Amino acid sequence: MKLTKEQLEELCAIAKTTAKTAGVYIQSRFDQEYETKGKVGGDSFASQVVTEVDFKAQEIILEGLSQSIEKYDLGLLTEESTDDQSRLTKDYFWCIDPMDGTLPFTERRTGYAVSNALIAKEGYPVIGVVYVPDLEDCYTSIQGAGVYLNDEVLRPISQMDSILHWYMDQSFQKEPYYEKIVQQMYDQYGSEQVMIHYEYGGVRNAIGVMTSGNGCYFKFPKERNGCGSIWDYAATRLFFEELGLQVSNARGEELHLNDPDTTFMNRQGILYATDELLAKYVNGIKIIG
Repeated sequence: MKLTKEQLEELCAIAKTTAKTAGVYIQSRFDQEYETKGKVGGDSFASQVVTEVDFKAQEIILEGLSQSIEKYDLGLLTEESTDDQSRLTKDYFWCIDPMDGTLPFTERRTGYAVSNALIAKEGYPVIGVVYVPDLEDCYTSIQGAGVYLNDEVLRPISQMDSILHWYMDQSFQKEPYYEKIVQQMYDQYGSEQVMIHYEYGGVRNAIGVMTSGNGCYFKFPKERNGCGSIWDYAATRLFFEELGLQVSNARGEELHLNDPDTTFMNRQGILYATDELLAKYVNGIKIIG
């Protein structure tokens, strides 16, 4: 089954409504008390934190998507539920991160977002929606139709910032090669010209690069489970493609979003960048030796 333009528009509208509804709920709990606990995740602390707010946000989204799943025979992958493998058998699957950036949310600071995406079984996104609750910003995209911010066409930033904005997860700073890579970046661009951002979750990191005018966000492959999961990159990969920005795995190949063996991305790593030269530089960084 191949979804038509009209069907994709219908599904994008549903994804947008559910993301905003969940986001409004999330923001209503920002300064409230709620239960926080650990879960099985990747190798970072941030991936092992979950709250009752995450679960309720997921419930809101799934309730909003349920009719579309039945109507179009869609699969489903969500962060806070077991992977039922329907993503491997259905032509398309919803990929849901009810609250990316749970750690900054629990620390009562910015950096969290809701991400809904529709992914083809072959591993590429056809719909992407990100809602940032504390900013009330909603990004939407359908493959081939550009990116919208709050229903207005979003265009790539034409004037490059003189500062390189380097976005990363806090866990990246604990990698054994971190200091070496920082020095390489300083040597290449100048220490005064590199600004490091480590306050956000993965979705907001990608959005940060996208709106920076000069930025990057990357993670290298590793043996340990981690580097985020499919849902962390599902919507933002589409945004970057539609804006003509650089998005790939860490080897410069397609960022595949449906590995049959795992939802983690550590086998391939990730790379987001605002221009080709910057992406090529990051691809050439050596982390060993």
